[in-house]
Amino acid sequence: MTLLQLELWPRWLRDFLPLVVWMAVIFLLSAQPALIKIEDEAGEKIVYKTAHMLAYAGLAWLWWRALAPQRQVSWRDLLLAFGLATLYGVTDEIHQRFVPGRHGRLADVFFDAAGAWAMILLIRQVKWLRTWPDSLLARFSTAEAKN
Repeated sequence: MTLLQLELWPRWLRDFLPLVVWMAVIFLLSAQPALIKIEDEAGEKIVYKTAHMLAYAGLAWLWWRALAPQRQVSWRDLLLAFGLATLYGVTDEIHQRFVPGRHGRLADVFFDAAGAWAMILLIRQVKWLRTWPDSLLARFSTAEAKN
């Protein structure tokens, strides 16, 4: 077994550890009084709202991977991934209400949910989102086996 043979890794390491790490990253970033200050108010909103959408798109993808070990694309798994990512967004905004300098905002939950929903739709339509990183690592392990 090589490190690149992802299918041989224990499931908790392959599917759940990245999910937990990403949730911890979101939590730790939310615990900061301020992340970055952008002088232009409109530019700051664009950066922060885009960051919300991307962070929760990634979270929805990781939830789907944890819920669908065979990488099946069922609405049940996709909707559950969306719901869990959005629920984490709600808890994140509640958490921010207790962080000096931060504010929990309902609008941010909507941006979180929008990012999660966009990812759910992308998973349904874009094959490489369903097979990555498994397919990438499979190519490396095949090349390594030939050497």
